[in-house]
Amino acid sequence: MAEANGEFKRSMRPLDVWALALGAIIGWGCFVLPGNAFLPKAGPLGTALGMLIGALLIIVIALSYGYLIRKFPVSGGEFIYTKEAIGKRNAFVCGWGMILAYWSLIPLNATALALISRYLFPGIIQRGLLYQVAGWDVYAGEVVLASVFIILMALINIKGIKQAAWLQTAISLTLVGCICLITCLIMGMADWSHLAPGFPESTNWWQGVFSIVAMAPWAFIGFDCIPQSAEEYNFDHKKSTRIMVLAIFIAALLYIAVCTVTATGVMPWQDLLAARENWPTGFVVRKMLGLVGLVILGIAMFCAVVSGMNAFYISTSRLMYAMADEGSLPAVFKKLSPKHGTPRNAILFVMVMSLFAPWFGREVLNWIVDMTSVGAAIVFAYTTGSAAIMARKAGDTKQVWIGIVGCVFSLFFLSLLLIPGMPGYLSFQSRVILLVWIAIGFVFYWIIRKNYGEIQRKRKLIRRHRQDTGA
Repeated sequence: MAEANGEFKRSMRPLDVWALALGAIIGWGCFVLPGNAFLPKAGPLGTALGMLIGALLIIVIALSYGYLIRKFPVSGGEFIYTKEAIGKRNAFVCGWGMILAYWSLIPLNATALALISRYLFPGIIQRGLLYQVAGWDVYAGEVVLASVFIILMALINIKGIKQAAWLQTAISLTLVGCICLITCLIMGMADWSHLAPGFPESTNWWQGVFSIVAMAPWAFIGFDCIPQSAEEYNFDHKKSTRIMVLAIFIAALLYIAVCTVTATGVMPWQDLLAARENWPTGFVVRKMLGLVGLVILGIAMFCAVVSGMNAFYISTSRLMYAMADEGSLPAVFKKLSPKHGTPRNAILFVMVMSLFAPWFGREVLNWIVDMTSVGAAIVFAYTTGSAAIMARKAGDTKQVWIGIVGCVFSLFFLSLLLIPGMPGYLSFQSRVILLVWIAIGFVFYWIIRKNYGEIQRKRKLIRRHRQDTGA
């Protein structure tokens, strides 16, 4: 799939790919949601059980990803899998949802830097109040901070996958190290009786666990970044399944660790929630470890934000390259840099689109990200379904059942987001944005359908000719 003006360089090690997945999975929510969502919904034990169950469901889905990476070790991941197994129209639907899901997480992580500064350095970045959007104050200082990091990460990715992968690995290892350090220090002095009761007394225990399981597609999105850079691995693609499973499992442990730290801190977890601290995790770390502990926590959050931006820059640009190569996006996005072997035009496009986002405020971005959880669930369903179809053709009964079960789990996650009354049911604003994005997709497909179809017909003829001639 390499273009004449450049080729992807195979320079990603197994550690780099693991760091890509983990860095994409663990974001700012790992540090903010324990006191704002996890403990209120499920308590410390309910959160731990919910995260482990959710991780197991996602791992079943990841097994189909590993199977397909071995069959199609190319950029584009789910888009390519769906095209080969189900057809070009479904592939476009899959890719269209993936682009928004991946792209939106870049500016969301960038604006999280301003969120971190509000907690750690109040008033320093919040300069030049511009306006308010949906109750969120937009400051010029925060827009500048987010924009600088968006541009910086784009430049690093243009320079080459080796530099981006090295940065991702260093940051992800630092992230894990900081969380482990804080966990060990606080657990050594914590009062374990603060964990009681294990579940909220206001709800049934299973409802709490179920509410955390419903968040699994959001909590673990990022492991699916691994297929997007498959052309750049310098190792056997059979290792990709183990790498994904390891990244998901470690991510689940990190979520549980931060939540447990928050719950075992200075007071019983229910009293902590009743105190209505703006950031319970930060409050506990500050009380237990002082300013030094808060700085370590800030470093961990910074690493989580930057690693997420970097991972989704890599994934979005490779996806756009693959879709352009297949004719479902303009051909300009499949041009590779002759010097660096990176999809420069796609990276620049993602950068420009991301630079608009901070001006709308974080609340609007949250609506978009909530909506993209639907896209992630649809992509999971397409991928697991594609794996089942291809495994059936290959006579691999075990993988057929793994794919079917994974598809059922994916549709289950989708139902949690779209059925009224379910724990993850989308807000009104998110549903409106989802409908707008679907409408734009219909219009765009109508515009490119002739060229897209012609390219696919030519490729079918080429494959048929090769089969007939044995080439």
